[in-house]
Amino acid sequence: MRPAKFCITLFAFTTLALQCAFALRTEKNATVPMELQKYDRAIAPYVAEARTTYPAAKKRFLAGLPRGYTFAVWLRLYEKDKQNRIIYFEDCFVSVERIADGRFYGRLENKPTMVHGHSLGEKVSGEESEIRNWMIERPDGSEEGNVVGKFLEKHYMPK
Repeated sequence: MRPAKFCITLFAFTTLALQCAFALRTEKNATVPMELQKYDRAIAPYVAEARTTYPAAKKRFLAGLPRGYTFAVWLRLYEKDKQNRIIYFEDCFVSVERIADGRFYGRLENKPTMVHGHSLGEKVSGEESEIRNWMIERPDGSEEGNVVGKFLEKHYMPK
């Protein structure tokens, strides 16, 4: 994974369980810990922008991106306790391989650090309606999109 994508992914890490705040603070480039509802409120305008611009990005992907370009979207992963309560969540980039029937299919571009049971390169899928962010990465590492990640990097990365 390219360094830029790795850092952007780290910026997206959050946790619902505040008792795990110390773990996030030790992660270089991780965002400050916050509860799921607070996190979702903070990123809501940027998620809305990403969702508004997603159809054009999807159209470009389906038409065929130039060689070396990667199309990625966020998939939110959850870890739940025995009572099915969310104890951790993590927004992870998925390198999209295919989109069909309202679903996207691809591979995890990072190894989740908060949510257990997933691994780098694991095949995953999700509903397009759940996409919260997207990014087209060029071969030189520059990117289009990723409005949520850029917001998190600017405003929620510990100084």
